[in-house]
Amino acid sequence: MVATNMPPLYHKLPGEKYSRNNSEVLKWLSERPGLIEYIFDQASNAKEIYYNPATGRWQGADWEDED
Repeated sequence: MVATNMPPLYHKLPGEKYSRNNSEVLKWLSERPGLIEYIFDQASNAKEIYYNPATGRWQGADWEDED
């Protein structure tokens, strides 16, 4: 697991309106390379993103070129 050792953190700071930009939890999670890899693996395995060998890049399954 990648988050089981998270220290006590605020997701919504006391007395303030919720803002994802101020979330200590989201900041901590975003700094965990293992979690980012896990999300990538999950999205790839679920076919939400895929590798395009013609371009050498990854893209979303529903992405459409606007050109």
